[in-house]
Amino acid sequence: MSNCSKLLKMLKVLLVEDEEHLLSMLGSTVGEKFGKYMTATNGAEAIEIFVDFKPDIIISDITMPVMDGLSMAENIHTDHPNLPIVILSAYSDKDKLLGAIDAGIAKYFIKPFDPDELLEYLCILAKKRVNSDIIKLSNGYIYDKKSNKLFFGHSIVKLTIRELDLIAHLIEKPDHLITNDELKDFIGNDHTASDQSMRVFIRRLREKTDKDFIQNISKQGYMLKMG
Repeated sequence: MSNCSKLLKMLKVLLVEDEEHLLSMLGSTVGEKFGKYMTATNGAEAIEIFVDFKPDIIISDITMPVMDGLSMAENIHTDHPNLPIVILSAYSDKDKLLGAIDAGIAKYFIKPFDPDELLEYLCILAKKRVNSDIIKLSNGYIYDKKSNKLFFGHSIVKLTIRELDLIAHLIEKPDHLITNDELKDFIGNDHTASDQSMRVFIRRLREKTDKDFIQNISKQGYMLKMG
C-alpha cells in the first residue's frame, strides 16, 4: 500500500452531491479510498451528518437543492475554520466560485473532473491533515490529537481520560501552562480539587511518563514540555 493510500485510510470523508449517479461514482472512486465515508444529497443534510460523523475532509457539489455547497461551507467553517472543503462545480457555476474565497474553500474542480487529479490533491490534504494532528512533546513523546492518545516511540502510554484531556488542553494553550487554580478546577469536575489532589494527579502522570513531562513553574502552575 502506498504512503498516500495509508494516509487516506486514516481519515474520513463526507461526499455531498445531489445527482445520484455522480454520488455513486464519487463513492466508488474516492470514498472507498478513505477509512470511512458518508454521503449527503444537499448542504443541509451534510451539516446534520457532519455533527456526528466529524469528517476530516468534505467534497461537495456547488449547486444543490435546499442548501448549496458554498452556504454549507460557510456554515461549517464558522466553528471549524481549518476543515478542508473541496468544491466540484459545472463550468456554468464559475461565477459562483467568486464566493469560494469567502467560504474558505480549499480548492475547486470543474466537472467533468479527473478522479486521479482529485485523488492526487486529496493526498496533499491528507498529509497536511495527519501531520497537523501529530504533536511532538519532550523526550520522545508524541501526542495524537485525532485519537487522543500519547505515544512513546511506537508504544501507547496508558493514561486516564482525564490525563489525556489535560495534555490536549495544555497543547492548545498559547504558553502550554495551566495555573494551579485552573488545574484544580480541571481535575475536580463539578468541584475544585484540593492542593493534595492536584499534586497526586501530577505525580501519577509523571510516574507514567517521566519527571520532566509536566514541569512545575514556581508560584504559577504547571507547564507541558514541548519537543
